[in-house]
Amino acid sequence: MNRIYLSLLLTLSAHLCFAQVDTARIREIIQKQAAQQRFSGTILLADQGRIVHQSSYGLTDQATQARIDHQTKFGIASITKMLTAIVILQLVEEGKLSLQDRVSELLPTFKFPHQDKLTVHHLLLHISGLLREEDSLYDAPLTPQAFTQKVLATGANSGKFDQFHYNNLDYVLLGLIIEAKTGTTWQAAIKTRIIDKLPMTNTGFLAKGKYPTNFVLPYSVTKNGNLARDSDLYLENYYAAGCMYSNAADLFLLDKALYGNTLLSEKSKALLYTSYPQYNYTGYSGWTYQYPFADTKPLIMERRGGILGSNSALVRMLDLNKTIIILSNTDQFNPDSYGDKENLREALLMELGKAPR
Repeated sequence: MNRIYLSLLLTLSAHLCFAQVDTARIREIIQKQAAQQRFSGTILLADQGRIVHQSSYGLTDQATQARIDHQTKFGIASITKMLTAIVILQLVEEGKLSLQDRVSELLPTFKFPHQDKLTVHHLLLHISGLLREEDSLYDAPLTPQAFTQKVLATGANSGKFDQFHYNNLDYVLLGLIIEAKTGTTWQAAIKTRIIDKLPMTNTGFLAKGKYPTNFVLPYSVTKNGNLARDSDLYLENYYAAGCMYSNAADLFLLDKALYGNTLLSEKSKALLYTSYPQYNYTGYSGWTYQYPFADTKPLIMERRGGILGSNSALVRMLDLNKTIIILSNTDQFNPDSYGDKENLREALLMELGKAPR
């Protein structure tokens, strides 16, 4: 299997000559986005473990006109998957789980397609061949078990086994595997093993109608260009695939912890950062690749999230030790762009990835 191991590259950051971050240019890029694209959210940029820029724009609630600040909490959608993958790798470190364990043996109450071949490794990479769920599964409350049964009951595969096909079921199953191996809920495992350890005091789990203080409401642009509040979904149904909230400062704590060994050993981080080009450069819960549109071609590991108006990006420039965190509560920020210099994420990547002068 053609895999790119990245652990050696991570040691190079201490020897690299890096450019001084141009904070004036950073402000110019962000203020342009705020003015022209009506950006609403929080942006945090870090270099060598230090915050070099943080700014917040927009409103948490269009009705009350409450403003977003640096402590505001956002739904982080699929960034949740990154925390789930970290706990899976912790269980592997502890000898409680193997990446080659069959899912059918770990969760014997379900009948899976390809169940003689389907392993934890396949779930982590979204190469399971399992279905992508229908949007209607978020219209009523479902346990993770019921969610799984409903998706599997459709009786067809969304993609071929051992080919990349993104879906939430893969990480719902990983959450259930965590429960089976820890004897506690997925939420409790995340809290004990990550949230409390760092600690991430502004991070937790969402459910319909149950929101923390200073939490943004999400909005999407209508056909006439106005912002309309998103429908209240049963966000708890996303479970280990996308039901968490956090703020920029807490995600920065997570980023910094992954440069040390608080959460994972060097061996486990090498697994987390391993890129699989044959599967669209996906890795365990994120994408790792050399970003071609910046001068230095930085090695980045990124995790994006999006549920309607809740859009987010955590971009870690591994060989430069620079970080971009963008949290937004409208769909005017697109976390999934690639090479578009007019996109906020892309413009910041290009700026932070400039060659030393």
